[in-house]
Amino acid sequence: MKKCLPIIFAALLTVSALTGCASRTSLAGQNFSLEQNNATAPSGETTISQPVTSTTGASSPTVSPTASAAYEKLIAYRTEGYQKQSIADFNETLASTPDELTEFLAAVADVSATISPGDENYDFFTTTITFSSHELYCEHMGEELTFSMPLSKQSRPCDYLDEDGETVYDFSCFVEADVAYSINAPELVTVAERDKALLTFKEEMQNYLNSLSEAEITDGDIQKMLKTRSAELANSLSTENMKLSPCDIYMIEIHDAGTEITKTE
Repeated sequence: MKKCLPIIFAALLTVSALTGCASRTSLAGQNFSLEQNNATAPSGETTISQPVTSTTGASSPTVSPTASAAYEKLIAYRTEGYQKQSIADFNETLASTPDELTEFLAAVADVSATISPGDENYDFFTTTITFSSHELYCEHMGEELTFSMPLSKQSRPCDYLDEDGETVYDFSCFVEADVAYSINAPELVTVAERDKALLTFKEEMQNYLNSLSEAEITDGDIQKMLKTRSAELANSLSTENMKLSPCDIYMIEIHDAGTEITKTE
């Protein structure tokens, strides 16, 4: 009988990309937190639940002994040369059984709830560990791998701040999108190759959005332009062993001098 911790967890990336399992995250707020829930399937077996994102913007709680132990557990996987390992070998090391997956995802949840961008291992947790944890989860659930890719462009800063002390902009464009991908030969794709492909896709899409003028965004077919660019990137970044798909855009929200324009599929 499979024993799986029922866990609802979200990655906390604020600048780099997330993977998901056909999940879509909201851009309402840039801080991500994790929640853990106990749920039991009708059969009496506990299950691993779908990752979700919290957008409360709450500050991270004080690091608990549990989170500290989880941190030590996960950082142990940052071995010398881990980036040269194949995805198959690296993910197998993280969790090779349902019970190990339960423990691993619990550790990811504990660490993600408390880690800050200033941590020296932040990038390792928010790229390699995040990507691999989602792949393991999706494999367990039989779900498609989906890289969650929020994008934003802001311009014309106002001369006042919001209630949180953040800069307010007269123009902003927020995009919520997913990129499906598949690793056909995980034994032939290294951790470094996977991480670079996904992060490059996100970075280049953000660069493209930044390059567009306000008029192109408000008056043009921004959805079509973004999809066209993503198709070009998917083609250039895909290899025989790892395939990326054009992005699936499901929300575009534009604010222009107080006027809100929402474009959805």
